[in-house]
Amino acid sequence: MSNNQASTLSGRAETVGRKYPHMMETFLLLLAVCGFILGYQEVSTQTGDGIFSIFATWCLFPFILLFSTEMIGRLFQAMNRD
Repeated sequence: MSNNQASTLSGRAETVGRKYPHMMETFLLLLAVCGFILGYQEVSTQTGDGIFSIFATWCLFPFILLFSTEMIGRLFQAMNRD
């Protein structure tokens, strides 16, 4: 065995940063899923009948929830950046 120390592929020195808040993002994603489960009936009622109602309820509403979750997650990342 060699006594070389473990290093990165590029040979650079890396420092350990702050701990990333995975639990906050997980909680935020679960909150978005619960928001969809609790809110899809209201969105369906608000948009009426027809193809637009189906599109708004099953495509736009989850997209807006996930987009909001992603943006808040990126805000968390920006606040925790060194």
